[in-house]
Amino acid sequence: MVRSRRALLIGLAMVLVASCSSDDEPAEDPLTSTTATPITTLAEAGTATAQQSTTTTTTTTTTAAPELSFPQYSIISRDASEDGDIVVVLLDTDTYESLSDLDVLNVMSDLVEQFAPIFEAHIVETQAAADALFVEEPTEDQQTALANGYVARLEEGFRIVYAGPLEDSGVAILGS
Repeated sequence: MVRSRRALLIGLAMVLVASCSSDDEPAEDPLTSTTATPITTLAEAGTATAQQSTTTTTTTTTTAAPELSFPQYSIISRDASEDGDIVVVLLDTDTYESLSDLDVLNVMSDLVEQFAPIFEAHIVETQAAADALFVEEPTEDQQTALANGYVARLEEGFRIVYAGPLEDSGVAILGS
């Protein structure tokens, strides 16, 4: 009886060591989490053959990727002209973490589609940049506000010229 218990304990220890040292685990998907719960049962100590069974329960949870959208904005100035309106657009910086040229292209496209006719548009991130837009001789503070907060302008109703932090993006054409 003592030998069978000792053999049972040694066998159980070997199975546990073997199950903990497996290198065949699959790579984890960053959107999926898996939890495994092993359940081990042993036969009663008085039986001639000890049996071991293991059951594993797996639970998988998947998280959906967040929906992407372009930044929210408001038109803070709109003046009529013969060719179309001239608008100044203030971006809501709380609706995005970083701003790309594609975000600005999407805002311009939406602006032209929703609020036609637009001939010229200026997109800014700050009210200070909006206030400095049409100043003939801007002060040093106004120049800094424009350099940091003026994002892009729409010319002739179709050409986007990136400015300030996105200046390296160059020019884009709406509808292409």
